[in-house]
Amino acid sequence: MHRAARRIVFAVIRCGLASRLVGGLASLDRRRGLHLRGLLAAVTHRHVDHTEFWNEAIKRFPDDAEFMRRKVQAALQSGRIADADSALGWLMNARACKAADARFVIGLTHADMRTGDAANIRRRVRSFLASLRGMRDYRIAAVRLSRVIFAHFPARPDGSIRSSALRSRFQTMLAKAPLKREPRKLLDRSASCEAALERMYPHCFFQTDVAPEQRRAFISLVRARVALQQPFSFVRIGDGEAACLPYEPRLAAHAPTDARDRERIWWGEALKPGMSDQTAPRIARAMLDADCIGLPTTARFLRELNLQREDTLETSLTGRGLRCILYCSERLAELRSPGLPPPILTSCHLHQDLALWDCYEELLDGVKEIVLVSCHPGLADWIGKRFGSKIAGNVVLPPDKVSAPLLRSRVRETRKLPEILDAVIEEMGDLPRGRLVLVGAGYPGKLLTGIARERGGIALDLGSIFDYWLGLNTRSYLDLDPV
Repeated sequence: MHRAARRIVFAVIRCGLASRLVGGLASLDRRRGLHLRGLLAAVTHRHVDHTEFWNEAIKRFPDDAEFMRRKVQAALQSGRIADADSALGWLMNARACKAADARFVIGLTHADMRTGDAANIRRRVRSFLASLRGMRDYRIAAVRLSRVIFAHFPARPDGSIRSSALRSRFQTMLAKAPLKREPRKLLDRSASCEAALERMYPHCFFQTDVAPEQRRAFISLVRARVALQQPFSFVRIGDGEAACLPYEPRLAAHAPTDARDRERIWWGEALKPGMSDQTAPRIARAMLDADCIGLPTTARFLRELNLQREDTLETSLTGRGLRCILYCSERLAELRSPGLPPPILTSCHLHQDLALWDCYEELLDGVKEIVLVSCHPGLADWIGKRFGSKIAGNVVLPPDKVSAPLLRSRVRETRKLPEILDAVIEEMGDLPRGRLVLVGAGYPGKLLTGIARERGGIALDLGSIFDYWLGLNTRSYLDLDPV
């Protein structure tokens, strides 16, 4: 039902009917018509800066909190940090904030992390929560901001914290907040899974967004492998990777259709019959058998869940994907090939945590040769200038549907990456041997990371970090600071 409704909505938008309906409504209700016009523009022109539209709307309706909220959203998406900060300040002063507005605090926190303004981060968090004091949303907002609070209001001067202590602190916040039963249950399940994996495997870095010692541990691990030229693979498993993994039984009927929907998101259309069946098992094996696996943590579930409704994450593509990965994480020992060493486990957002905390300089310092696998022809020059590393090989891939609209320089290859995957593997040849290999190739990139490891490389699946380095906003401000 939800999938069919979504397709109908987009069909209405594409044929222009939505614009005519909004125009008609504007003549009857100016405010509502203006609001819908702005929302429609955000859907049809995703990569355009809509801040000025909302500025004009605010001039007409200067006390409208919803218009101000839309301005914060548009400004953050476009990297207009001062505008976003000012508009959020208006909402706080007017005591018009909601718990959901915590996402704006998170986005502005990421921007302040780039400039190192820790004092501004703490000031904003205090002001935001103070604006909600006495309201039902107060404790919900505190839970939403828990990761920011843990990172920027540390319990110890050096910022170090044990995972178990952090988990206990989070559980205390949950217990005090008026969450609905279903989201609470899913957060508890995710936290329990993390705790069980930590008991099972000696090296788990699930708190890299807040724990500096865990970021340092991962960096030391990779640098040691590079120094010893010891093969290694780090692969991140996000909700999209559910395309090749088993769903929990009660949702299994959704798996085939969800997989095709993900292919349409990535490449504009579903893959040819049989191609998915050929590639999916190879990608799944590369992920599950990796030396280091990035998994969605409790923080990721917290971001996706609606805490004030009975949200089970079963009605959306992203939600079912996250549930699938949680189901597989709970059965990781069964799903990995027998005889492998214990995996190192971390957050699937580690690549972003390293960027937010400015750790790539330390990771790549002194690395003599790097092999790149991405859709960015200009990435080699950028990395050479930024980190001073020699690029020993640069395998350029066709972009997916997300990156393609933002790329200034398009790759000539018109086929989709899955269609030329074996040719790309052949092009990689022996380049990975003894070298650091940085891969940004989406879903098929998991397999390419595994192949690089098989060929003697130290391979890291860094995904959208390449977009970020080159100034392309392909991810939400909840992931990274807008550039």
